[in-house]
This record gives sequence, C-alpha cells and structure tokens, in this order.
Amino acid sequence: MLDQQSQWYKIQYPDCFITEEQRMMQKVFADFVDNEIMPVRTEIDDDETHEKIINPLLKKLQVDIGCQRNMIPKEFGGNEELSLIVGALRQEQLARGDYGISMHTAVTDWAWAPATAAYLSPKYSKEAKAWGEAVLKEFAPRFVGDELASGCFNMSEAQSACDIENPTNEGRTIRTRAELKGNEWVINGAKEWASNAGIADLNVVMCNMDPGSGIDRFALIYVPEPWPGVSHGKFEKKCGLQADRNCSTYFDNVRVPKEWGIAGPEAWELFVESMVTAIPLNVFNALGLLQGAFDVLLEYTGQRVVGGKPIRDHLSTAVFLGEMAAAISVIRSAGLLTIHQFDNREIYGEWTSDAMVAKARSILTHATKTAQQLIAKGMEFMGSYGYVRDYQYEKYYREIAISRIVLGGTQVGLFQICKQFYDLDFSAFGPGKLEKKK
Repeated sequence: MLDQQSQWYKIQYPDCFITEEQRMMQKVFADFVDNEIMPVRTEIDDDETHEKIINPLLKKLQVDIGCQRNMIPKEFGGNEELSLIVGALRQEQLARGDYGISMHTAVTDWAWAPATAAYLSPKYSKEAKAWGEAVLKEFAPRFVGDELASGCFNMSEAQSACDIENPTNEGRTIRTRAELKGNEWVINGAKEWASNAGIADLNVVMCNMDPGSGIDRFALIYVPEPWPGVSHGKFEKKCGLQADRNCSTYFDNVRVPKEWGIAGPEAWELFVESMVTAIPLNVFNALGLLQGAFDVLLEYTGQRVVGGKPIRDHLSTAVFLGEMAAAISVIRSAGLLTIHQFDNREIYGEWTSDAMVAKARSILTHATKTAQQLIAKGMEFMGSYGYVRDYQYEKYYREIAISRIVLGGTQVGLFQICKQFYDLDFSAFGPGKLEKKK
C-alpha cells in the first residue's frame, strides 16, 4: 500500500520532483493495482484470450481512468498529459502489479508520441505540424471515446531487431519498404515483437524508402486496423508479460493516404526522440518489479518461522532485505532525477543528445541488472514457495528478465553510454561490417 503521509514516502518522492496533482494520479494508480490487479494477479498469465481478466482491467485503466487519452492534445479531446513524471509514477505502480499491463498502456502512449510532438512542438516545421494534425483528426476520436483502444509502436524486424533501435544505423537496416505513389503510401514488409501487435487500433510504422539514403528517406506512417493488406501471425507465448501481446505484423501492398505519413530528417528526429523517451520510463518498470518482489518477500519472511523466530528476524535475512530496500531507494532517486531532467530540456538539453541518452541508459542498465540479480537472490529466502504461482514471487522472477531486452537490450545501452566519452562506432556499417547500399 502507498502511504503518502509517511516520512519514508516524502523522502522517496520529494516535492522538488512531484506536484500535488501528480501525487493524486500516483495514488489513483496505486489503488488500481491494489484493488483491481492484486486480487487476480495469479490468474493474469492464464488468460490466453484476454477476455476474462486482462481486457476488463485495461478497460478500467485506459477508459475509465482515462490513460489512453493522455498523449492526445486537449483540442482533440485528450488529457495532454505530456510530463514524463506522470508516466514514470504510473509505470512503477502498474509494474508492481503486472508488467504486461504496464507495457500495454505505455506503448499506447508511445504510439501517439510522434504525431503529438509534431503537432505541439514549435521545433518542427509547418509540414510536420500538418502531418500531426491530420493523424490526430483522423484517429484521436477512437481513443477519446468509451471503448478500449490501443496503439502500437511498430519498429522491430526479424532480420535486424535491435539494429533498428540503434540510431547510429540511421534506419538503413529497416526492410519494411514504403513508396509514395501519387496520393498514397504503399507499404510492404513485416514487423515482429512490437507490444500491442495484433490488437492495436493504430500502428505507427517505421519504414525505409531507400536503404542507400538513410535518414533522408526514412518514413513514419500511421496505419489503422483493421486495414486491407495488414495481417498477423500467432501471438507469442512467453515466460512473462502475457498481458502484453506480441506477434508478427505483415504489410502486403498496404495503401494509406499520403497525409498519414511523413518522411525525411524530421521523421527521423521524431522517431529517435520518441524512442529515447521510453528509456527513463522503463527504469520505473524495473523499479516496480523490484518493489513488488520486495513486498512479497518482506511479508513472507515476516510470517514464516525458522529456528523459533520469523525468517526476517535472522540477521542474514535482514542484510538481504536491507540490500533490496537500498537498491529500490537508489534506483528511484536516480530515476526521478533523470525524468526531471528530461522534463526540463530548456535546462539540461535535448533528449537525443549523447549526454542525455547516456544518462538515461546508465540508470536503465543499472536498474534492470540490479533488480534481476536481487530478485533471483530473493528466491533463496522464499525456498520452494518462491517458485509456486500462488505465492506470486515467481512472477517477478520471470518478468524482470524481459526488462533487460527492451529498447535494443543491455548491450546497445552500454554502447550508447560509451558514446558520451569517446567516438565509439557501434553501427552495422563500415570497415569489416555491412556495406551501405546505394
């Protein structure tokens, strides 16, 4: 339970980072997790169709609470909740309950990020603003109504998954092709592993018009579903994140209006900017998973008696619980500081700078690695109950491993950190690597 009146809470979530209104939203998310997710947490991964448990939960979160409207400007009926701190507080609480549900709502926001940024930010051209406006006019009504809607940031491919998420490749490894024919975009290719794939009402698709031209011919195109030429493979069965749908998406001569797509350097900047914002937000998914595991372990070791006293009263257990609590505190502090810096780019610089990316990647890499190690170690204190579904600890054990793979994975993150300090070439092209196609 989130006790916002305690001194520990006030130290963990200081006033310099969080407003009173944002605290109210945090409490809404915390109560949703405690009252809605926790009572059915052990059943979520068995809801293969999503109809019994997952979709009703998402309906309450996305429609009733209004999260699916967050990234949509107010003039189009949305909440225009653009501060990353609200997303961070939400991701921490939701991941504490279920990482897949957290990912679903985050990716719906993510899908809207390019169009909303193009429309609202003065840094983009009139052409980009017109593109964002056209997309918002066409598709926002579906997301601000009374029905559940989801978005998909459709990026990865089987042949070059993390290469697409590596900005030094400049989109050259993308095999999904887009051609502008008259007043239509024509898309051919396939995407894999995108969250919300197969259930999304709206995809933002990363395309390549000409591999030899890189950024100059990169394209972002919105494609709704259902839509002629769009089809899907089977949903993946994973060790965790069952509430997050993943499957292949196929584009076979998919034709959409010209105004739904944008190409060239601004399209690339919108893509990279949107991708980078997800880095510090995913810190809070890892944090939520670690906090959830700690809560289970704290309760279990307080009830289970060994040697005539509760397990947590043994000093060896107390040492480990203290280590977990210390990691949670450090990750939360570093995460909130980084989110604050992202929310104040007039002071700290652009999100896409080497310094900002390195900072965000540093915190994410540390958070996911530390959380995975500690949750695995905590299994030893749970004993056999740690891997029993009813005791819920094993859910965190499974899902924390996946947190290290998102956004190109740990290795790409470490490379981006190094790039702040020296000119590291970790692109797919150059001497001894792939040749740039002309």
